Amino acid sequence: MKMNKSLRRAVLVALYSAGMAHAADLQPWRDASQPVELRVEQLFKAMSFEQKSALVSATDPIEYAPLAPLGIQPLTRVDASSGLRGDKGVTAFPVPLQLGATFDVELAREYGKAIAEEARGKGWNVILGPTVDTARDGLSGRLTESFGEDPLVNAELGSTVAAAMQSQGVIAMAKHYTAYHTERERLTMDVEVSQRALHEVYNLPFYYLIEKAQIGSLMGSYPKVNGKFMLENAELIAQIKQHGFKGYLATDFMGGQDGVAQFNAGIDSWSLQPFLRVPDALRDGRIKSARLDDAVRRTLWTLFSTGAFDRPVTDTPAAVVTTAAHQALARKVAESGTVLLKNEGGVLPLKRSGQIAVIGPAGKETVTGVMWSTFVDPGQFVTPIEAIAGAAGSAAKVVHAQGSTGDFVLPTMSTEGGMMAPPAPLASPDGTPGWQASYFASEDFSGAAVQDVVAGIDVRGRPKQTMPAKWSARWATDYTPKADGLLRVAVPLCGTVKVRVDGKLVIDGMRSTADGFPGSGPTTYPLQGTATLNGGRKVRVEVEYSTRGGLTGPRIQVGWEPASQIADAVALARKSDVAVVFVNQVTGEEMDRDNYALPADQDALVEAVAAANPNTVVVLNTGGAVKMPWLSKVKGVVQMWYPGSAAGTGIASVLFGDAEPGGRLPVSFLADESQGIRPYRGGGTVRYDEGVMVGYRYLQQHNQQPLFPFGYGLSYTSFKLDEVRARASTKADEAALVSVRVKNTGARSGSTVVQVYSGALPVPVETPKAKLVGFARVQLASGEQRVVTIPVPRRLLSYWDEKSGKWIAASGKVALKVGQNSADLNLSTDISLKN
Repeated sequence: MKMNKSLRRAVLVALYSAGMAHAADLQPWRDASQPVELRVEQLFKAMSFEQKSALVSATDPIEYAPLAPLGIQPLTRVDASSGLRGDKGVTAFPVPLQLGATFDVELAREYGKAIAEEARGKGWNVILGPTVDTARDGLSGRLTESFGEDPLVNAELGSTVAAAMQSQGVIAMAKHYTAYHTERERLTMDVEVSQRALHEVYNLPFYYLIEKAQIGSLMGSYPKVNGKFMLENAELIAQIKQHGFKGYLATDFMGGQDGVAQFNAGIDSWSLQPFLRVPDALRDGRIKSARLDDAVRRTLWTLFSTGAFDRPVTDTPAAVVTTAAHQALARKVAESGTVLLKNEGGVLPLKRSGQIAVIGPAGKETVTGVMWSTFVDPGQFVTPIEAIAGAAGSAAKVVHAQGSTGDFVLPTMSTEGGMMAPPAPLASPDGTPGWQASYFASEDFSGAAVQDVVAGIDVRGRPKQTMPAKWSARWATDYTPKADGLLRVAVPLCGTVKVRVDGKLVIDGMRSTADGFPGSGPTTYPLQGTATLNGGRKVRVEVEYSTRGGLTGPRIQVGWEPASQIADAVALARKSDVAVVFVNQVTGEEMDRDNYALPADQDALVEAVAAANPNTVVVLNTGGAVKMPWLSKVKGVVQMWYPGSAAGTGIASVLFGDAEPGGRLPVSFLADESQGIRPYRGGGTVRYDEGVMVGYRYLQQHNQQPLFPFGYGLSYTSFKLDEVRARASTKADEAALVSVRVKNTGARSGSTVVQVYSGALPVPVETPKAKLVGFARVQLASGEQRVVTIPVPRRLLSYWDEKSGKWIAASGKVALKVGQNSADLNLSTDISLKN
């Protein structure tokens, strides 16, 4: 009999309560005053084989029942890098990349603590987060889930968030160890990476998690690393454990291919392996008893060290766990992480007078979070247009034109029309209304074709019952627009597609899925394209689709916008004193962006509005860098990221100057695809040939000038840095202390991020021309000045020597540069180090 959730909970509560009734002298591990290691051994010795097996292999709460008499609650897991995925009544915090843009360790502490408090209120005691993957590629779909492209920022903020989470008696499971940077073929691809790059770039955040947060759990990554699945890579698993990791290492959800090999390699928990776990292998000798015992001890250490054992979570989850304080914190993070990229002529802050045109997707279609495992339901959030209208005051008039719906699906381009679009005037090549369809029983268009005529393209599964699971198709139709303008096409799909309009290729790409799962977010990842057409002139529209590359089953829908909305937006902008144009892009798990272009018709929208109104401000509701062909034509550009439930209130506060744009870029904004490390395009193997030269380090090594550099961001005030000095530190783990005087030279209070970089080190290997080795966020009133001292860790002035397998500290004179972004390091000093 399958128990429902209520019955399961009742059974578990009864069992757990019975366990709690045991006297402390019969169960000495309940005495929290004892050392963690002693408690681990006390409980370990009391466990039966069945209890040990349940602890490491249970995936469902009811499977933890044998552990209840020992006082061990079920380990209940929730994705929560920026709030609780899948729950209602929670706070949707800004994405971690926006927190990274704050460069604010104290804010990170509040962020982690608040998420953990809400997790406890919902009955979760294991948080799948934070994510500390150092961003190698700015096109990665999961870019916003971590804190950016610099290892130190990921390390400092990630360890702070994790420590704050665990201070509330929950387990933080940081992810993804290691070398995880792309979604394309993530389940099978092989990452070839040097030991030096692993230690200095990709593993550094995990070292901080161990050293500073005493992290309770780590999640292994999906790909192969140097020829072996990371989850079966005994060498790399041993490395992190030998570094001092005492907790348990788990798999990612359904990762790898051999559960027994994973456990034997050093994985300690099958809690996210409902199909690959093999509990019988713990009994029949395929997994040695010593390996099981080690995994059990590690899990017990985590339970005791984090307080999860002593502070059981509620068995009656609250309907609402968000609070006014947490919503205010979300807004503070949103404001502090918003980056002002351009402010020509002081167009910002906006004046509370005249007519303000808000254009673009600034309503409920605002992208509040990254899709899939990190998406958090924002509830009834205040939209940007609502917040701007509310903040403008009585002397200003706020008006809105849609202009574009942004990166979303569109109604099917069909002769039958529908609720959201009129019938499309389509004719197949032989004159029959609709699309001429040719279906192939192969993925490469080979073999005989099955012919058909369809009203529109909207297929899930097989287009014909006679088709196999893997197939391909071609569709063609003639379309005659009524007027001049832009034809917009959107294609959500699972597979590979090409769309041509009048012979021009407007869409060429692949998506592994067109569907999410409960709680994964409101949208998928359509491919977008546009074509400029002349009214009355017939054009051929051709679509090629193959199931190749799909993961979740065949799916394709071709949507369209019957008439462009740009003209109405231009008319409104022309009559307004200022135009604020919102543009967006959806990103998330199981997808990578194909390029840095804004999707759909949004570049055209910005160009047209800027031509109509000289006071145009663009707000980027995106997960990272985009190309800005219109940059010289607009006066302001603001990066708002994905701000969660503060999507409206946060950006409105910044636009009107009620809050300053406190963010600095945690990733370089490249000018175009010719810059930076080449993204992985498939093929099975990706080689990290750049070594430690990731992000801005790569750009400087190759003399590439990004659109906006790492660490960049403007303020509504101005700052002067001077009197830089460096002195040796007396602490063993610190090489130097760098002090700099910071003065607010502007007319209002504000903050800046002081950044310290090392120059090339005097060592026998190539090191970055500039590497971030310390930072501090500084808040100053107008005219105020302060001397800020920033410690420089000794490890960051060292390199990993692959021959000896250890860190080698620099010896000699080391240049230290100070500035407000990676390309503006006008102050310098040096320090002499002895190895």
